[in-house]
Amino acid sequence: MFGIHSVHRRLAELTEKAERLGGYNKLSTNEQKEINHCLLVNAKITREIDALLQLSFIAYQANDTEWQMEICERLDALRPKFT
Repeated sequence: MFGIHSVHRRLAELTEKAERLGGYNKLSTNEQKEINHCLLVNAKITREIDALLQLSFIAYQANDTEWQMEICERLDALRPKFT
């Protein structure tokens, strides 16, 4: 299953609305603040996933299966957020 985080879905909605209206500056102040919030959450999620993927690769190279499984569990725990 391919999941989409609610933040990404909301960014898509606001982007489509901005396109219909003629630009992001046409969105309400609250919607512009919401885009900024979504972008910050997106950056946090991306950093977290990237860090875990890098650690997983290091664990793989170190042949530390137990550590790699722990990292994979942390990655799996993020999955429910993507529906």
